[in-house]
Amino acid sequence: MNYLELTNAVLREINEVEVTNIGSTRGIQTSVKDFINKAQRDIINSEVEWPFTVVSQSFSTAAGTSEYSRESDAKTLDFDSFTVQKSGEAERTLRYLSFNEYLDAKNEIDTNPNTSARAAPDFIYETPDNKIGLSPVPDGTYTVRYYYFQTSTDMSGATDTPVIPERFHDVIVNRARYYAHMLRSDVQFSQLAMRDYTDGLSRMRVELINRKDYMRAV
Repeated sequence: MNYLELTNAVLREINEVEVTNIGSTRGIQTSVKDFINKAQRDIINSEVEWPFTVVSQSFSTAAGTSEYSRESDAKTLDFDSFTVQKSGEAERTLRYLSFNEYLDAKNEIDTNPNTSARAAPDFIYETPDNKIGLSPVPDGTYTVRYYYFQTSTDMSGATDTPVIPERFHDVIVNRARYYAHMLRSDVQFSQLAMRDYTDGLSRMRVELINRKDYMRAV
């Protein structure tokens, strides 16, 4: 379902007039429109690493530069996925270090004014200001590839679709229903909507996060 269809699905559930133009709403219609985006944010923020929020990213290093900004929409980085590659050479996995481990073992070498310590990076770390750090400091141009988990972007256009897979759009509807009933002080119906939302969220976790990666032998 798209943004307009999700909004109308909730309006039908609470016995309100549907809309034909997502940009022309009023009263409860406007509230429901906002509740759809709020529901999507709630679902995405309920887990750190939903698989449908994974994004592949890469950047090129510059000689003498050890820290690089991460994407503005990155909720968390998959530090196990970082690799580095120089043109014409094989891709290598970068080993993760906590910032304290980096300070203890690598910082003194990397900050030495003697540039002879520069080389192909072997380690990845995250700085306190959420930048991506490489050690040793790169001595040239390398391609660093990794995956990160993206934050949600609110929908605005009628045909915008949620990042959440379509088979779980009922979870968005049920969460938005909960907010709509709470707005009306319908405690009983809000509790029923919360139950449906919680059940749907559990189903998402089972199917998307707790799923096994192997086939059972028969």
